[in-house]
Amino acid sequence: MSNQFGFLSDDTFAEKMDIMNQFLAAIATGQGGSLKPTSWSDVQALVRKGLASKVFAVGDQLTCQRGSTTLVWDIIGFDIDTPADKQFTHSMTLQLHDCLPGTQYDAPEALFYCETALAAGTYNFTLLAGYDTTYGGGKTYQFTLTKEVPAGGQITFPWNWNTQASTTKVSTYKSRTDTAAIETVGVTEGTGGTILGTADGKTTNMNHSHRIRYGSNNWVESAMRQYLNSDKAAGSVWTPQTKFDRPPSWNASTAGFMNGLDADFLAVIGKTTKVTCRNTVTDGGGSDTTKDKFFLLSRREVFAGNEVSNVTEGEPYPFYSDYSDYTSANAGADKNRIKYRGGSPQWWWLSTPNTGSGGSVRSVYTGGCLYNNSASSSGGVAPACNVI
Repeated sequence: MSNQFGFLSDDTFAEKMDIMNQFLAAIATGQGGSLKPTSWSDVQALVRKGLASKVFAVGDQLTCQRGSTTLVWDIIGFDIDTPADKQFTHSMTLQLHDCLPGTQYDAPEALFYCETALAAGTYNFTLLAGYDTTYGGGKTYQFTLTKEVPAGGQITFPWNWNTQASTTKVSTYKSRTDTAAIETVGVTEGTGGTILGTADGKTTNMNHSHRIRYGSNNWVESAMRQYLNSDKAAGSVWTPQTKFDRPPSWNASTAGFMNGLDADFLAVIGKTTKVTCRNTVTDGGGSDTTKDKFFLLSRREVFAGNEVSNVTEGEPYPFYSDYSDYTSANAGADKNRIKYRGGSPQWWWLSTPNTGSGGSVRSVYTGGCLYNNSASSSGGVAPACNVI
Protein backbone atom coordinates (compact mmCIF):
# COMPACT_ATOMS: atom_id res chain seq x y z
CA MET A 1 0.00 0.00 0.00
CA SER A 2 2.95 2.32 0.46
CA ASN A 3 4.69 4.43 -2.17
CA GLN A 4 6.31 7.31 -0.32
CA PHE A 5 7.92 10.28 -2.00
CA GLY A 6 8.56 13.98 -1.55
CA PHE A 7 8.20 16.87 -3.95
CA LEU A 8 10.57 19.23 -5.69
CA SER A 9 10.09 22.90 -6.59
CA ASP A 10 7.66 24.03 -9.31
CA ASP A 11 8.61 23.52 -12.94
CA THR A 12 8.15 26.02 -15.73
CA PHE A 13 4.87 26.03 -17.67
CA ALA A 14 6.47 24.25 -20.63
CA GLU A 15 7.97 21.60 -18.38
CA LYS A 16 4.61 21.10 -16.69
CA MET A 17 2.91 20.56 -20.04
CA ASP A 18 5.60 18.08 -21.02
CA ILE A 19 5.15 16.18 -17.75
CA MET A 20 1.37 16.14 -18.15
CA ASN A 21 1.71 14.81 -21.67
CA GLN A 22 3.93 12.03 -20.32
CA PHE A 23 1.29 11.17 -17.74
CA LEU A 24 -1.46 11.10 -20.36
CA ALA A 25 0.60 8.91 -22.66
CA ALA A 26 1.45 6.52 -19.83
CA ILE A 27 -2.20 6.33 -18.72
CA ALA A 28 -3.29 5.62 -22.30
CA THR A 29 -0.94 2.62 -22.43
CA GLY A 30 -1.90 1.38 -18.96
CA GLN A 31 1.38 2.53 -17.40
CA GLY A 32 0.03 5.47 -15.37
CA GLY A 33 1.33 4.08 -12.09
CA SER A 34 4.89 4.02 -13.39
CA LEU A 35 5.16 7.82 -13.43
CA LYS A 36 5.02 10.05 -10.38
CA PRO A 37 4.74 13.86 -10.31
CA THR A 38 7.57 15.93 -8.90
CA SER A 39 5.61 18.84 -7.41
CA TRP A 40 2.36 19.47 -5.59
CA SER A 41 1.14 21.55 -8.53
CA ASP A 42 1.64 18.48 -10.77
CA VAL A 43 -0.52 16.48 -8.37
CA GLN A 44 -3.21 19.15 -8.43
CA ALA A 45 -3.21 19.15 -12.24
CA LEU A 46 -3.83 15.40 -12.25
CA VAL A 47 -6.62 15.74 -9.68
CA ARG A 48 -8.36 18.48 -11.63
CA LYS A 49 -8.31 16.36 -14.78
CA GLY A 50 -9.77 13.41 -12.88
CA LEU A 51 -6.60 11.37 -13.49
CA ALA A 52 -5.20 11.09 -9.96
CA SER A 53 -6.52 7.55 -9.44
CA LYS A 54 -4.71 6.46 -12.61
CA VAL A 55 -1.36 7.55 -11.22
CA PHE A 56 -1.81 6.97 -7.49
CA ALA A 57 -3.46 4.25 -5.40
CA VAL A 58 -5.26 4.36 -2.08
CA GLY A 59 -2.56 3.87 0.54
CA ASP A 60 0.20 5.64 -1.39
CA GLN A 61 2.04 8.17 0.73
CA LEU A 62 3.08 11.75 0.03
CA THR A 63 5.23 14.03 2.16
CA CYS A 64 5.52 17.71 2.97
CA GLN A 65 7.37 19.78 5.52
CA ARG A 66 5.99 21.56 8.56
CA GLY A 67 8.95 23.57 9.71
CA SER A 68 11.71 21.03 10.30
CA THR A 69 9.27 18.12 10.60
CA THR A 70 8.42 15.83 7.68
CA LEU A 71 4.73 14.97 7.58
CA VAL A 72 3.63 11.75 5.88
CA TRP A 73 0.16 11.74 4.33
CA ASP A 74 -1.83 8.65 3.32
CA ILE A 75 -4.03 8.86 0.24
CA ILE A 76 -7.38 7.61 1.57
CA GLY A 77 -9.74 8.21 -1.35
CA PHE A 78 -10.47 9.77 -4.73
CA ASP A 79 -13.53 11.89 -5.52
CA ILE A 80 -15.20 10.98 -2.22
CA ASP A 81 -15.49 14.57 -1.03
CA THR A 82 -17.23 17.61 -2.47
CA PRO A 83 -15.04 20.66 -3.15
CA ALA A 84 -16.51 23.80 -1.60
CA ASP A 85 -15.59 25.70 -4.78
CA LYS A 86 -18.26 24.70 -7.30
CA GLN A 87 -15.95 25.19 -10.29
CA PHE A 88 -14.10 22.02 -9.29
CA THR A 89 -15.50 18.49 -9.20
CA HIS A 90 -12.54 16.26 -8.36
CA SER A 91 -10.67 15.68 -5.12
CA MET A 92 -7.96 13.47 -3.65
CA THR A 93 -8.20 13.02 0.11
CA LEU A 94 -5.11 12.86 2.33
CA GLN A 95 -4.90 12.00 6.02
CA LEU A 96 -1.90 12.32 8.29
CA HIS A 97 -0.34 8.89 8.76
CA ASP A 98 0.78 9.39 12.37
CA CYS A 99 -0.88 11.45 15.08
CA LEU A 100 0.12 14.94 16.06
CA PRO A 101 0.75 15.43 19.81
CA GLY A 102 -2.18 15.08 22.19
CA THR A 103 -4.40 18.14 21.80
CA GLN A 104 -7.50 19.28 23.66
CA TYR A 105 -10.61 19.32 21.46
CA ASP A 106 -12.34 22.00 23.54
CA ALA A 107 -11.86 23.44 27.01
CA PRO A 108 -14.32 23.05 29.92
CA GLU A 109 -16.75 25.91 29.53
CA ALA A 110 -17.97 28.63 31.90
CA LEU A 111 -20.88 27.98 34.23
CA PHE A 112 -22.34 31.47 33.92
CA TYR A 113 -21.96 34.44 31.56
CA CYS A 114 -22.35 37.92 33.04
CA GLU A 115 -24.44 39.85 30.54
CA THR A 116 -24.40 42.70 33.02
CA ALA A 117 -22.04 43.33 35.92
CA LEU A 118 -22.43 40.97 38.88
CA ALA A 119 -21.95 42.71 42.22
CA ALA A 120 -20.08 41.22 45.16
CA GLY A 121 -22.43 39.05 47.22
CA THR A 122 -23.81 35.55 47.72
CA TYR A 123 -25.20 33.51 44.82
CA ASN A 124 -26.42 29.99 44.23
CA PHE A 125 -26.88 27.60 41.31
CA THR A 126 -28.24 24.08 40.82
CA LEU A 127 -26.56 21.29 38.88
CA LEU A 128 -28.50 19.21 36.35
CA ALA A 129 -31.09 16.96 38.00
CA GLY A 130 -30.47 13.21 37.73
CA TYR A 131 -26.94 13.69 36.41
CA ASP A 132 -24.01 12.08 38.28
CA THR A 133 -25.87 12.27 41.59
CA THR A 134 -23.13 10.24 43.31
CA TYR A 135 -20.86 13.26 42.96
CA GLY A 136 -23.36 16.02 43.68
CA GLY A 137 -25.46 16.30 40.55
CA GLY A 138 -28.91 17.82 41.13
CA LYS A 139 -27.83 19.67 44.26
CA THR A 140 -27.79 23.42 44.87
CA TYR A 141 -24.58 25.18 45.87
CA GLN A 142 -23.93 28.68 47.14
CA PHE A 143 -20.83 30.86 47.15
CA THR A 144 -19.87 34.39 48.13
CA LEU A 145 -17.95 36.82 45.92
CA THR A 146 -16.01 39.71 47.43
CA LYS A 147 -15.31 41.39 44.08
CA GLU A 148 -17.55 42.49 41.24
CA VAL A 149 -17.54 40.57 37.95
CA PRO A 150 -17.81 43.05 35.06
CA ALA A 151 -20.24 42.78 32.17
CA GLY A 152 -18.83 40.25 29.69
CA GLY A 153 -17.18 38.31 32.49
CA GLN A 154 -17.63 34.65 33.37
CA ILE A 155 -17.99 32.32 36.34
CA THR A 156 -16.42 28.87 36.04
CA PHE A 157 -17.07 25.71 38.03
CA PRO A 158 -14.61 23.07 36.71
CA TRP A 159 -16.31 20.04 38.24
CA ASN A 160 -14.01 17.18 37.26
CA TRP A 161 -15.00 13.59 36.57
CA ASN A 162 -15.26 11.40 39.70
CA THR A 163 -14.97 14.50 41.87
CA GLN A 164 -17.45 15.74 44.45
CA ALA A 165 -19.04 18.98 43.32
CA SER A 166 -18.78 20.29 46.88
CA THR A 167 -14.96 20.27 46.63
CA THR A 168 -14.95 22.22 43.37
CA LYS A 169 -14.28 25.94 43.53
CA VAL A 170 -15.85 28.83 41.65
CA SER A 171 -13.57 31.23 39.77
CA THR A 172 -14.50 34.54 38.17
CA TYR A 173 -12.94 36.17 35.09
CA LYS A 174 -13.15 39.61 33.50
CA SER A 175 -13.70 38.19 30.01
CA ARG A 176 -13.90 35.01 27.94
CA THR A 177 -10.21 35.25 27.07
CA ASP A 178 -8.76 36.15 30.49
CA THR A 179 -6.86 33.34 32.20
CA ALA A 180 -6.07 35.18 35.44
CA ALA A 181 -9.01 34.83 37.82
CA ILE A 182 -10.48 37.82 39.61
CA GLU A 183 -10.95 35.51 42.59
CA THR A 184 -11.50 31.84 43.43
CA VAL A 185 -13.87 30.82 46.23
CA GLY A 186 -15.28 27.61 47.67
CA VAL A 187 -18.89 26.45 47.53
CA THR A 188 -21.20 24.92 50.11
CA GLU A 189 -24.46 23.12 49.65
CA GLY A 190 -27.25 25.63 50.18
CA THR A 191 -29.73 28.04 48.65
CA GLY A 192 -28.52 31.33 50.12
CA GLY A 193 -28.23 34.51 48.09
CA THR A 194 -29.32 35.32 44.54
CA ILE A 195 -30.37 32.46 42.27
CA LEU A 196 -28.33 32.21 39.08
CA GLY A 197 -30.33 29.25 37.77
CA THR A 198 -29.99 25.58 36.91
CA ALA A 199 -27.09 24.28 34.82
CA ASP A 200 -29.35 22.56 32.30
CA GLY A 201 -28.65 24.78 29.29
CA LYS A 202 -32.17 26.21 29.41
CA THR A 203 -31.61 29.09 31.83
CA THR A 204 -30.47 32.40 30.30
CA ASN A 205 -26.68 32.82 30.65
CA MET A 206 -26.37 29.49 32.50
CA ASN A 207 -24.50 26.68 30.74
CA HIS A 208 -25.24 22.94 30.69
CA SER A 209 -23.61 20.72 33.34
CA HIS A 210 -21.99 18.50 30.66
CA ARG A 211 -20.13 21.44 29.19
CA ILE A 212 -18.90 23.02 32.41
CA ARG A 213 -17.20 19.68 33.11
CA TYR A 214 -16.06 18.47 29.70
CA GLY A 215 -16.23 21.27 27.16
CA SER A 216 -18.28 21.30 23.96
CA ASN A 217 -18.54 18.52 21.37
CA ASN A 218 -19.84 20.92 18.72
CA TRP A 219 -17.35 20.65 15.83
CA VAL A 220 -18.28 24.02 14.33
CA GLU A 221 -17.53 25.91 17.56
CA SER A 222 -14.61 23.76 18.71
CA ALA A 223 -11.11 24.94 19.51
CA MET A 224 -9.87 21.96 17.48
CA ARG A 225 -11.41 23.27 14.26
CA GLN A 226 -9.74 26.65 14.84
CA TYR A 227 -6.37 24.99 15.48
CA LEU A 228 -6.47 22.94 12.27
CA ASN A 229 -7.40 25.89 10.08
CA SER A 230 -5.11 28.56 11.49
CA ASP A 231 -1.64 29.65 10.40
CA LYS A 232 -1.26 32.03 13.33
CA ALA A 233 1.38 31.97 16.05
CA ALA A 234 0.79 30.56 19.52
CA GLY A 235 -1.55 32.77 21.51
CA SER A 236 -3.39 34.01 18.42
CA VAL A 237 -5.05 30.82 17.15
CA TRP A 238 -8.15 30.64 19.32
CA THR A 239 -11.00 33.13 19.68
CA PRO A 240 -14.20 32.49 21.69
CA GLN A 241 -17.11 31.21 19.62
CA THR A 242 -19.82 31.32 22.30
CA LYS A 243 -20.43 33.29 25.48
CA PHE A 244 -19.39 30.24 27.53
CA ASP A 245 -16.16 29.52 25.66
CA ARG A 246 -12.88 29.32 27.56
CA PRO A 247 -9.27 29.24 26.26
CA PRO A 248 -8.05 25.72 25.40
CA SER A 249 -5.10 24.30 27.34
CA TRP A 250 -2.79 24.72 24.33
CA ASN A 251 -3.75 28.30 23.51
CA ALA A 252 -0.62 30.07 24.75
CA SER A 253 1.91 27.47 23.58
CA THR A 254 0.73 26.02 20.25
CA ALA A 255 0.75 27.60 16.80
CA GLY A 256 -1.99 26.80 14.31
CA PHE A 257 -1.55 23.58 12.34
CA MET A 258 -1.11 25.52 9.09
CA ASN A 259 1.74 27.52 10.59
CA GLY A 260 4.98 26.29 8.99
CA LEU A 261 3.39 24.06 6.34
CA ASP A 262 5.03 24.17 2.91
CA ALA A 263 3.55 26.99 0.83
CA ASP A 264 3.37 24.79 -2.29
CA PHE A 265 1.45 22.17 -0.34
CA LEU A 266 -1.02 24.68 1.10
CA ALA A 267 -1.55 26.16 -2.37
CA VAL A 268 -3.17 22.95 -3.68
CA ILE A 269 -5.36 22.22 -0.65
CA GLY A 270 -8.89 23.44 -1.21
CA LYS A 271 -11.83 23.83 1.11
CA THR A 272 -14.06 20.78 1.49
CA THR A 273 -17.77 20.73 2.30
CA LYS A 274 -18.48 18.54 5.32
CA VAL A 275 -21.62 17.57 7.27
CA THR A 276 -21.33 16.91 11.01
CA CYS A 277 -23.95 15.76 13.54
CA ARG A 278 -25.11 17.93 16.40
CA ASN A 279 -25.85 16.43 19.79
CA THR A 280 -29.45 16.17 20.99
CA VAL A 281 -28.72 17.29 24.57
CA THR A 282 -27.59 20.89 24.10
CA ASP A 283 -27.63 21.52 20.33
CA GLY A 284 -31.02 20.18 19.26
CA GLY A 285 -29.76 17.41 16.99
CA GLY A 286 -29.60 17.71 13.21
CA SER A 287 -26.35 18.70 11.53
CA ASP A 288 -24.00 21.51 10.56
CA THR A 289 -22.29 22.08 7.22
CA THR A 290 -18.76 23.50 7.17
CA LYS A 291 -16.22 24.42 4.51
CA ASP A 292 -12.64 24.01 5.71
CA LYS A 293 -9.19 23.18 4.35
CA PHE A 294 -8.38 20.80 7.20
CA PHE A 295 -10.82 18.63 9.11
CA LEU A 296 -11.18 15.51 11.23
CA LEU A 297 -12.85 12.39 9.88
CA SER A 298 -16.30 11.33 11.02
CA ARG A 299 -17.13 7.88 12.43
CA ARG A 300 -18.89 6.97 9.18
CA GLU A 301 -15.83 7.93 7.15
CA VAL A 302 -13.62 5.51 9.11
CA PHE A 303 -16.11 2.67 8.45
CA ALA A 304 -17.57 2.69 11.96
CA GLY A 305 -21.20 3.29 10.92
CA ASN A 306 -23.59 6.19 11.40
CA GLU A 307 -23.92 8.10 14.65
CA VAL A 308 -27.62 8.75 13.95
CA SER A 309 -29.92 7.46 11.24
CA ASN A 310 -31.06 10.86 9.96
CA VAL A 311 -27.62 12.41 9.30
CA THR A 312 -25.04 11.13 6.81
CA GLU A 313 -21.58 12.37 7.76
CA GLY A 314 -19.87 11.72 4.42
CA GLU A 315 -19.01 8.34 2.93
CA PRO A 316 -16.49 5.71 4.08
CA TYR A 317 -13.05 6.30 2.60
CA PRO A 318 -11.68 3.27 0.71
CA PHE A 319 -8.56 3.38 2.90
CA TYR A 320 -10.79 2.29 5.80
CA SER A 321 -13.52 0.26 4.08
CA ASP A 322 -11.37 -1.69 1.59
CA TYR A 323 -8.74 -2.78 4.11
CA SER A 324 -10.99 -3.26 7.14
CA ASP A 325 -11.15 -6.37 9.30
CA TYR A 326 -14.91 -6.25 8.61
CA THR A 327 -17.01 -6.66 5.48
CA SER A 328 -19.51 -4.03 6.61
CA ALA A 329 -19.27 -0.93 8.79
CA ASN A 330 -18.43 -1.90 12.36
CA ALA A 331 -17.44 0.04 15.50
CA GLY A 332 -15.37 -2.86 16.85
CA ALA A 333 -11.59 -3.14 17.01
CA ASP A 334 -10.12 -2.78 13.52
CA LYS A 335 -6.36 -2.83 13.12
CA ASN A 336 -6.66 -0.70 10.00
CA ARG A 337 -7.80 2.21 12.20
CA ILE A 338 -4.87 2.05 14.62
CA LYS A 339 -2.62 5.11 14.55
CA TYR A 340 0.68 5.76 16.24
CA ARG A 341 2.85 8.47 17.68
CA GLY A 342 6.47 7.80 18.54
CA GLY A 343 5.98 4.11 17.79
CA SER A 344 3.15 3.63 20.32
CA PRO A 345 -0.58 3.30 19.56
CA GLN A 346 -2.44 6.55 20.17
CA TRP A 347 -6.16 7.16 20.50
CA TRP A 348 -7.26 9.88 18.11
CA TRP A 349 -10.10 12.33 17.64
CA LEU A 350 -12.99 12.13 15.18
CA SER A 351 -15.27 15.08 14.41
CA THR A 352 -18.49 13.25 15.32
CA PRO A 353 -20.04 14.08 18.70
CA ASN A 354 -21.49 11.47 20.98
CA THR A 355 -24.98 12.78 20.26
CA GLY A 356 -26.29 11.69 23.67
CA SER A 357 -23.91 14.06 25.46
CA GLY A 358 -23.08 17.74 25.40
CA GLY A 359 -19.37 17.24 25.95
CA SER A 360 -18.29 13.82 24.65
CA VAL A 361 -16.61 13.37 21.25
CA ARG A 362 -16.18 10.18 19.24
CA SER A 363 -12.64 8.87 18.91
CA VAL A 364 -10.71 5.82 17.77
CA TYR A 365 -9.17 3.90 20.65
CA THR A 366 -5.67 2.42 20.64
CA GLY A 367 -6.98 -0.98 19.48
CA GLY A 368 -8.89 0.54 16.56
CA CYS A 369 -12.42 0.46 18.01
CA LEU A 370 -14.83 3.37 18.18
CA TYR A 371 -14.70 5.15 21.53
CA ASN A 372 -15.57 8.52 23.02
CA ASN A 373 -13.70 10.98 25.20
CA SER A 374 -14.56 14.22 26.91
CA ALA A 375 -13.80 17.22 24.70
CA SER A 376 -11.46 18.51 27.41
CA SER A 377 -9.20 15.45 27.04
CA SER A 378 -5.97 15.67 25.05
CA GLY A 379 -6.03 13.13 22.22
CA GLY A 380 -4.09 12.40 19.05
CA VAL A 381 -4.90 14.48 16.00
CA ALA A 382 -4.92 12.99 12.49
CA PRO A 383 -6.11 15.81 10.22
CA ALA A 384 -7.35 15.24 6.70
CA CYS A 385 -7.54 17.51 3.66
CA ASN A 386 -8.17 17.46 -0.08
CA VAL A 387 -6.04 18.32 -3.07
CA ILE A 388 -8.57 20.12 -5.26
